Amino acid sequence: MILLAYGREAPTVTELLKLAVKHEVLTPRGALHAGIASLATDLGVPSAAEPVPVADLTRRLDDAPLIVSVTEQFPDDGRAGGHLVILRGYEDGPDPTVHFRDPSAWGQTHDRVPLSRVSRSYTGRAITFAPLINGES
Repeated sequence: MILLAYGREAPTVTELLKLAVKHEVLTPRGALHAGIASLATDLGVPSAAEPVPVADLTRRLDDAPLIVSVTEQFPDDGRAGGHLVILRGYEDGPDPTVHFRDPSAWGQTHDRVPLSRVSRSYTGRAITFAPLINGES
């Protein structure tokens, strides 16, 4: 989805997995954020793995999508996990509604959540991308 947003040709999922294995992006604990960022950069979308405070998420979303590390289904119990989702925008308000894409089964039927709920499961780690300009980098 990130590659397509930047007008890049997206490899198939199988090709992406092969690249991830070849470049040692995947570990027994999951995908390395720095590895995903490096792979995205190699595929034409400049990116970085970096901490992004929850207070900066909407400001960052004004420029580009983000991949963030959260607990699956954004639970309210304070667990912060390593499930990766794409944040793709938001609706402003007292508690902004964040638009996301989640590869899990739950994510197939949910695509918006209040920022306050994101903040309770967000690890503070993100993969950031170069600003989109008119839908392109």
